[in-house]
Amino acid sequence: MNKVPCVIGEIISDEQITLVSMNSKQHSFMAMVLNNGNLELGMKVNAIFKESEVMICDRFYSKISARNRFVCKVLSVNKTKTLARIVFEFEELKITSLITIQACDELEIFEGGIFGWFVKSSEVMLEYV
Repeated sequence: MNKVPCVIGEIISDEQITLVSMNSKQHSFMAMVLNNGNLELGMKVNAIFKESEVMICDRFYSKISARNRFVCKVLSVNKTKTLARIVFEFEELKITSLITIQACDELEIFEGGIFGWFVKSSEVMLEYV
């Protein structure tokens, strides 16, 4: 398990979802939690994440460690105060991604656009059919 000491810099809530922006010594982290509990600005917390959740890329962000990489057309983008639901067209299926509104805006995702999406192999489950 990875643990990074941080200080909460921003809290954005929308219904039951809360986005928490945190600052470590030199970097920023974002966490999505189901409720904000007793979180407060300036509060010291640890950002904790599993080793299997750390993706790796080259220093130019052109290569990434995720094994499942796809480029598809965006069918829809639905935004709330905290989240964006992106629906991709994939082999006659619809694949949905739920990301922070900040990430959606930064990537300038739009309906009809072509964007990449990734799924770590450790996050893919199997279902018998």
